[in-house]
Amino acid sequence: MAKERVLVLIKPDAMVKRIAGNIITDLYNLNLKMIGLKLVNVKRELAEQHYCEHKDKPFFEKLIKHLTGEFHNNENVIAIVYEGENAIEKARKAAGETNPEEADFCTIRGKYGRIHTKTDCFENVIHVSDSPEAAKREIALWFKEEELVG
Repeated sequence: MAKERVLVLIKPDAMVKRIAGNIITDLYNLNLKMIGLKLVNVKRELAEQHYCEHKDKPFFEKLIKHLTGEFHNNENVIAIVYEGENAIEKARKAAGETNPEEADFCTIRGKYGRIHTKTDCFENVIHVSDSPEAAKREIALWFKEEELVG
């Protein structure tokens, strides 16, 4: 299989819990090359563009409030692009199921995620592109090509 790229976002709930370093360490062990990294103050417009495929779903507003930090009073996200063989599959396997209660306890979401009872929000600490097409679109939203080292 050819090299592919994947976007990983370390979400505001992880930033508030101060576990971003732990997540990056877990991802480092996947033997993928980090080609982009930055701290982003996420505004609503970017969050809506990022989650555009969920626009008509009932949980869309929760996704936006989560990614913009409204639920956690912290709008900072760490955006990372990794490159390598089977990068999407490797990163998604390490992340675990979207619902942290269903994620294997050894995955990132299984270790650090939870369902926030007041907001009914999946605090799953990380986003990982789910396909090559999504990765290409998402990377272009979060990074300029010249910001990637490759």
